[in-house]
Amino acid sequence: KLNSFANNLDATAEHSVEKESAEGENTEDNDVSDEQSSEDVDELFREGQTVFVESKCRKMLWTAMVIGIAKHKKDTIYRVKYQGWGSRFDEWVPSQRVVRYSDDNKKVQEEMLEDAISGNGDLPSTLESLEAKSFLKAKDRLRGHGPLPDFNRIACTPPNASSNKKVFAIMKAALIAIEAALPIGSVDNTEKGAWRSDLASQWRLKVLQSEGPWDLMRLVLALEESISEEWIRPDLGHLRSGLPGRAKALEEASSSSLAIRIILLDRSLLYNYVDKKRYKSLKSKK
Repeated sequence: KLNSFANNLDATAEHSVEKESAEGENTEDNDVSDEQSSEDVDELFREGQTVFVESKCRKMLWTAMVIGIAKHKKDTIYRVKYQGWGSRFDEWVPSQRVVRYSDDNKKVQEEMLEDAISGNGDLPSTLESLEAKSFLKAKDRLRGHGPLPDFNRIACTPPNASSNKKVFAIMKAALIAIEAALPIGSVDNTEKGAWRSDLASQWRLKVLQSEGPWDLMRLVLALEESISEEWIRPDLGHLRSGLPGRAKALEEASSSSLAIRIILLDRSLLYNYVDKKRYKSLKSKK
């Protein structure tokens, strides 16, 4: 079932790529001829200029460089190369999505990332079956009464992202949701505990900033190792024992192996089991 779930995520991501390609601005390479690229195009930006590109979900600004300029259906379009992404992600985007690179817009980009930590708590449709969903707004959660992150923004991927990149982003959202739904007592959040406030905050930030399967797998393992065995369902605990150990898991980290490990962790947790006496909550300390 877990392998099937991972395969379904791949299929969903691939369908999403195809849908965005079909419903996008129709500015694929085949639609732009060399004849259209000329010096008389009314351009707002020039080749080699660093810009921001608004994501199709309109919730992120991606840093990019203009590498081509052309005319398409009376509109100026730009071919951009996204910072930190390979050339296969280069694409043509309409001028409406290209934003000038400036200090002010850099702050907007940073605020968008920060907002990902304080959203409305709704999970993307691909994570509707996550067990953690039913407990995100339940009482006696380890995180207290703080705002839930914007899971949809966390799962948002750059335009033209591959199915693996989409699954990876979805798994980041899933992992953040699992940690947000943990009940009091499941991990040691005392002053010297493995999941004390400052370390937990650093962990969440690293999840958001993780750039590849190895980075995220390391954080999955850290969470697994911090959760008390008393919060693991006995009927699924044996399945977790069959997963690759730390070294092997990191060596073979991939979007699919992340999906299997994260979904199994979610299915294994006893979210409804609360033990306020096991560890003092941060709230009771204050």
